[in-house]
Amino acid sequence: MSRIHFDKRRDFLKGAACMAASGAASTFVPQLSMMGTALAQGAPSGYKALVCIYLSGGNDSWNLLIPGDNTTNIPVSGRTPLSGFSPTPYGWYATSRGGLFQGTADRLGITRPGGTDPGNTFLPPALGILGNQYGLNPAVPELQTLFNQGKLTFIANVGPLVEPLRRQGFNSFRRPPQLYSHNDQTSLWMIGGGNNASNPSGWGGRMAGQLLNTPPANGLAPCISISGQTRFLVGEYPSGQNLFPYRMSTSATSPSVTLNNYSGATNAGDKRREVLQGLLNETYPQAFTGAYKDVLNRSLSLATTVNQAITGLSTGGASSPYAAFNTAVAAIPNTGLGQQLRQVARMIAVSRLSGGAIAANRQVFYVSTGGYDTHGGQIPNARPNNGVWNGHQGLLQQVAQAMLQFNLALEALNNVSGYSGVKNEVVTFTMSEFSRTINSNGNGTDHAWGAVQMVMAAPSSQGGPLIGNQIYGRYPLQLLNRSYTGAPDLLGECFNRGEFLPTTAVDQMSATLARWMGVSSADLPLLFPNLGSFTNGAHPNAAVMAYNTQTLPFLAV
Repeated sequence: MSRIHFDKRRDFLKGAACMAASGAASTFVPQLSMMGTALAQGAPSGYKALVCIYLSGGNDSWNLLIPGDNTTNIPVSGRTPLSGFSPTPYGWYATSRGGLFQGTADRLGITRPGGTDPGNTFLPPALGILGNQYGLNPAVPELQTLFNQGKLTFIANVGPLVEPLRRQGFNSFRRPPQLYSHNDQTSLWMIGGGNNASNPSGWGGRMAGQLLNTPPANGLAPCISISGQTRFLVGEYPSGQNLFPYRMSTSATSPSVTLNNYSGATNAGDKRREVLQGLLNETYPQAFTGAYKDVLNRSLSLATTVNQAITGLSTGGASSPYAAFNTAVAAIPNTGLGQQLRQVARMIAVSRLSGGAIAANRQVFYVSTGGYDTHGGQIPNARPNNGVWNGHQGLLQQVAQAMLQFNLALEALNNVSGYSGVKNEVVTFTMSEFSRTINSNGNGTDHAWGAVQMVMAAPSSQGGPLIGNQIYGRYPLQLLNRSYTGAPDLLGECFNRGEFLPTTAVDQMSATLARWMGVSSADLPLLFPNLGSFTNGAHPNAAVMAYNTQTLPFLAV
């Protein structure tokens, strides 16, 4: 070996080590083990995508979807509703919330749809759905629109469970570890339920690996995160190869991150890339060095492919076939969540294109937004300022606006030649570690358990997968410290601050989404080993077994 060749190889390896240590390639080095060369065998046909929106901190979803029924009397022995309210679902809700919000966060109730409260000058009434039987937070008219169009549904009182349980004999049931813990409950949502929060993989990654069988030939992982690393998208192919999420930024020109200062954006960048390419073109006798060279070369090539495809969407300006789509993407709010969903929309456009450089058929996306740990200041000032809400209302407003505009972007893409049907091929859903207590801590709400989650997709009445215009699961009676001794009465149980025992398991909701993506019913237990615990007859105590099916029928398969 010549001295010059040795120095070049040594410098190449030294530079690669420094690059990894400095984090210059931190967004794509974890993906290098996925670079396969064989086409997927037996991969499902067509295109489908799941988009997970994670609401970090524990979303107070009882402040999103409230009971509006003020006519059905549900008397409770020994309990009296708050003065001025009746023993109805709405009356018990207002009682448990400490009354209607009057500018102080120790009273968190929202006026029911169509109702009036002369003393409430802060919050307008809730937005009615299902004939005002339920109401949505007044900050989210976009969600009301989506729901009424059949494009949105809610899954009520869903959360991590090991088996069906109830308050009577609570300590005798198997329970998820570390209830009310952010980290543990986040892990269980991403893993797909069960009682092991230490599983290193997530159901999104496991599902993608099982569906595709082997890594895609172009090296682009089927799991894509616009919000950094996430366990939800970590998985494994049946061949044993690891599947890690492909991480992207929100940039409209270079979202697929390449080596820092090697992009060619400057003369110095051109020179660095030229030297690097020269090293990559060398033949190295050492197997490790040669393999690393090949992987790095493929990674750089993939980044170029993705960036060129994304940039190509806007080429041509107003004359581009994507002009209307680009306009719709730009209309997605310029918030952290909105920027992430813009990138998801772009990636769907370049991935779903038949004959394109990517040509994927199954993808799972992950975006996230935070601020939901509302122990204090949940409604610090409920009056919206120029239409902008703050506190928890403001967080819900951002999600609602981003979801509506993301849906409109997909509908715009559906009108582009070659994309007909794409609006029916994407399902968006939310996850959050838990909901929060019904009653206030004086200035906000605290960690709880069962929650409400959302699912958005095109309605089945228009060829889409969502069987909407209804609420799935069992919306519980909003009554603090509720328990019963007889057979399940569908109204749910909770502890003294309104921490609801879930009546739908994470496993069930997640399995429904996986089933739509193409996982067979027979293979669902491979992704969700605990799923069988929620089948009729699976539980020895029939009085506890309040579940109907392993999966919920909110998606048409």
